[in-house]
Amino acid sequence: MEDLAELAIGHALKLGAEFADLRIESTTGTNILIMDGKTRTLNSELEAGCGIRAFVGGTWGFVATSVLTKASLRSAAASAVKMAKAARAKAKIQFEIESAKAVITTEEYKCKEKPADVTTEEKLSFALGLDGSARSFDSRIGSTNARYDDLEAERVIANSFGTMVRTKERWVLAACSAWSRSEGVTQRGHASEGSVGGYELMRTSGALDLGKEAAAQALRLLDSKPAPAGKFTCILDNKMTGMLAHEAFGHACEADAIIAGASVLEGKIGKKVASEGISLVDDPTIKDTFGFFSIDWEGVKARKHVLVDHGILVGLMHNIESSSRLGQKPNGSARSQGFNSPPIIRMSNTYISAGDCKKDELFDGLRRGLLIQGSQYGYVEPAKGQFMFKCDEAYEIKNGEVGQRYRDASLSGVILEVLNNVERIEDDFVLGDPGYCGKGGQSARTTDGGPHIRVADMVVGGLT
Repeated sequence: MEDLAELAIGHALKLGAEFADLRIESTTGTNILIMDGKTRTLNSELEAGCGIRAFVGGTWGFVATSVLTKASLRSAAASAVKMAKAARAKAKIQFEIESAKAVITTEEYKCKEKPADVTTEEKLSFALGLDGSARSFDSRIGSTNARYDDLEAERVIANSFGTMVRTKERWVLAACSAWSRSEGVTQRGHASEGSVGGYELMRTSGALDLGKEAAAQALRLLDSKPAPAGKFTCILDNKMTGMLAHEAFGHACEADAIIAGASVLEGKIGKKVASEGISLVDDPTIKDTFGFFSIDWEGVKARKHVLVDHGILVGLMHNIESSSRLGQKPNGSARSQGFNSPPIIRMSNTYISAGDCKKDELFDGLRRGLLIQGSQYGYVEPAKGQFMFKCDEAYEIKNGEVGQRYRDASLSGVILEVLNNVERIEDDFVLGDPGYCGKGGQSARTTDGGPHIRVADMVVGGLT
């Protein structure tokens, strides 16, 4: 594949590209979805192809082909250059791609048991078992689903700087949801496990118990009261802290949003955006996580991105375009869903760093508040910094003690106000909520997390 990559890059430069890069990929994967005991999706996929980009005078051309021959890649390279030249005439902003050091390496992600070596029958049995354990947990569980995903990918990344990278990537994910029903009330429980690695993760108790975990949560919520509405001092658990870091703040730290004028953080580098105790990080180099990668999809070595340091915005996530336009260095934040999509800036493992507060100190002196546990979904407007998140569970805090459990609670607010209202940060850091992040029509694997944090004046609403 390296010979094909060199040929295509060379052809693009010969035809007038100022910069060119490509990704040649070969992937195998399995997707299984079980709903209420019935198999709804059972896909085993094999894909291969190449996506090539050409850059001319501030504009890009991108072409993908699933035919991996010399003739096809020459044709794709020529089409990409032609597209870039055609777009250049209408380009409002001219810039150059800053030269970067070539990366030449081979990387293979750790794996004990390759997913491809496990039969489809065993994977199906695993997913059916998750769904079945949730359905049989209690008669009040009325609906369930379970999913299993895996992927093995071999990728060659090359560019006109001389970069030539070959990576072998493997990951697995399982998730289960359960809905409980009683006296007109319906509640949802959810649990997931996922990481870069092999099928060995699916043999752990954490993965095998996902159905029971989801069902137990759904049942707890049936016996809960509707959440109160108003402003409260809230203690957010590790998962909700992670959602706050990723959804409400992380997207605003993607440099393409800054360039597009779609981030509340525009012009705020070096300024205070959170309380002094807040340090917020995106780090793709953390192994044994769902968001791990060692080299991004533009061939840039991944590294830890410190975005907020003790309340000060100090960095953004970049690809080679945004770093060139903003006078920065690329920092390994570009990924794509597949060879037929161009790489864009994406988060990886996003979190708020641990503080030094102990659990009893977190609750100390809190006369009336709420403990927020888990996150289901949310809505974010990065340009305004506004968000709304649906919680899994909420608990009353009265005089420092946890009491009544609530259901259907939501949090909303403006992220810069919320982060400046953080009063205390616990030392119990957890990174471990895997999932898929959508952006620009593409999906990327991510993880988020953090410690428990205490936030004053959070707006809480009850959802029905």
